[in-house]
Amino acid sequence: MNNPEDLSDDELLEMLTPRQLAELDRAIAEMMGPEGLDKVISLQVMAQLYTVRAAERDETSALAMLQMAAAMRRRAEILAAAKG
Repeated sequence: MNNPEDLSDDELLEMLTPRQLAELDRAIAEMMGPEGLDKVISLQVMAQLYTVRAAERDETSALAMLQMAAAMRRRAEILAAAKG
């Protein structure tokens, strides 16, 4: 396997089963909650934080963090398009 940091968001998400991706989406939705800041911006910022922090982790943890970041960016894109 390549270094997790070398994988694209699509490659990271393709490693997940549909069920895992759905569970990740659900966890992100719960984490963001209905109130507070603009969700698109919040998701983008959190995804960047996860990406930066992944570099400090072992390969398995980094992969999980990068998958979470990819899912956050994906959800932000979906929300932004819906606002469009």
